[in-house]
Amino acid sequence: MLLTIRKMFDLLSRREKIQLYVQFVALVSMAFVEMAGIASILPFMAVVANPGVIRTNRWLKHAYDFFQFSSLQSFLFFLGVVVLGLMVFSNLFKALTTWLTLRYDNRLNYNLARRLLAAYLSRPYEFFLNRNTAEMGKNVLSEARTVIAGILSPGMQLLSSSLLCIFIMAFLMVVDPFVAVAIIVVLGGSYGAIYLVVRRRLVRIGREQVEANTMKFKAASEALSGIKDLKILGRERVFLDRFAVHALRHARQNATVGVISQLPRYALETIAFGGILLIVIYSLESEKDVGKIVPLLSIYAFAGYRLMPALQQIFASISAVRVSLPTLEILHQDMCESPLSADPDVAVVDAQSLKPLPFTQKLVLKGISFRYAGAQEPAVKGISLTISPNTSIGLVGATGSGKTTTVDIILGLLSPTHGQLLVDGSEVSGDTVANWQRNLGYVPQHIYLCDDTITRNIAFGVPEEDIDMEAVIRAARIANLNDFIEQELPNGFETVIGERGVRLSGGQRQRIGIARALYRDPVVLIMDEATSALDGITEEAVMDALRTLSGEKTIIMIAHRLTTVKDCDIIYHMEHGHIVNQGSYDELLGSSAWFQAAARTGT
Repeated sequence: MLLTIRKMFDLLSRREKIQLYVQFVALVSMAFVEMAGIASILPFMAVVANPGVIRTNRWLKHAYDFFQFSSLQSFLFFLGVVVLGLMVFSNLFKALTTWLTLRYDNRLNYNLARRLLAAYLSRPYEFFLNRNTAEMGKNVLSEARTVIAGILSPGMQLLSSSLLCIFIMAFLMVVDPFVAVAIIVVLGGSYGAIYLVVRRRLVRIGREQVEANTMKFKAASEALSGIKDLKILGRERVFLDRFAVHALRHARQNATVGVISQLPRYALETIAFGGILLIVIYSLESEKDVGKIVPLLSIYAFAGYRLMPALQQIFASISAVRVSLPTLEILHQDMCESPLSADPDVAVVDAQSLKPLPFTQKLVLKGISFRYAGAQEPAVKGISLTISPNTSIGLVGATGSGKTTTVDIILGLLSPTHGQLLVDGSEVSGDTVANWQRNLGYVPQHIYLCDDTITRNIAFGVPEEDIDMEAVIRAARIANLNDFIEQELPNGFETVIGERGVRLSGGQRQRIGIARALYRDPVVLIMDEATSALDGITEEAVMDALRTLSGEKTIIMIAHRLTTVKDCDIIYHMEHGHIVNQGSYDELLGSSAWFQAAARTGT
């Protein structure tokens, strides 16, 4: 339990911990006020059962004389008002505490989800190569809420109910120690025995819940992401059934937890009712004066009315915490057991505020090697090359030769296992990576487009008020998009293109990707088979536009079609992670058998 508390506290900021302490004080006060409300019934019922107690009980006598009551009815009315007032105050205080708790919980849910997403976004690119995005999305959208609803809220309810039980039992211990001990042994022992039986099963169910929820999110994500292939292949039922299996499994586990949490209540309510009957019999046997018994029975009945829900809440809270422990482990690992800043928000870089790393002399890859996690062999081995500013280079080679890995290292997405990436003699690593990336424009083979306007997709991630429309139009013109946007789209640049650009052709999506890379006028433009989806005429138009940038920008191109890199100043031919040849197009055409074969086949 202490380890769980520590891990939960690790997720909270200093301010959130202080607010939690304030809630703790409020819960203690609420339990005390509620106990006072229960205790206030005793004098009221004592006077109802035996008016003569006013003269025999010094506290009642003192109150009667101090307020100068003249009749039993007025004094009884006064006691009733006190009891009612305490009950009203208790309920109002409870409502206020509940409001504060709900407000805190929902704010914390927002903060945890935001910090978890920040923790993911601040991770290096290589982290995402080994994690499923649907799983991470599930953690942000679902599991952050689970930690609040399954750990923190039940933990506070456990504390509140435990304090209330302690206060009630302490009061009953004063009234009748024998009865109080009997209640502790019977009710406490029953709940404790049930918990010992189910506690390991609860943790197992928690792990199964996390797994089922993850698979449910994956199935839904894969079905909707691959909807085009699903429609063509007629596989909708397969993916629906895959989702249904995990969703049903998750629902059944939730139902099992609910049953386990609530089942003891019904059995123990019967035990409690039987206990009240035994107390009545015991009281009648030990005290023949019914007038003296009635106040005590009223106290026991009202205490039971408050005690049973509190005990049930304790059991349900402990059950919820046990079930949610696997979820807490996941969030704690992703947020606290990673080499990040204590506040993930700090590690999320605002690139607009960074100064670009100067690139005026040369970009050098010096003895670069890189091995992916779990791979037997390095993807690139001992790569060394030098790129001068405002030159163009091409990377060619068969699939798996290391071209994309080399580009990812230049982009600062991957850190070399061995070797150095140097810009003007300074190593690009750690804190300088983001500064170097301010120089870069990148066009991947597969373009990500969001369900928004063409303007916002070109100026991707730029706040709307900061978008430079002149830069958007200039980038669209270079990418050969202007005619399509202005002549074919009803709303021009403000046309919404659908999720992942589903309303556009592959070539149109590719050109938006090129325009996006050109929007911020990068010093270095990197294109990873960026024209592969374009028809020959469009590709030639785009390449003509890019040729106008020759001598103004450094251009690095990966291509399968050799015609794409024909005008590059130097072309590097890669095989099995090595650079095996280099030169101009004509030089390689005369010296490389692979290059000659590729040129003949048009690839």
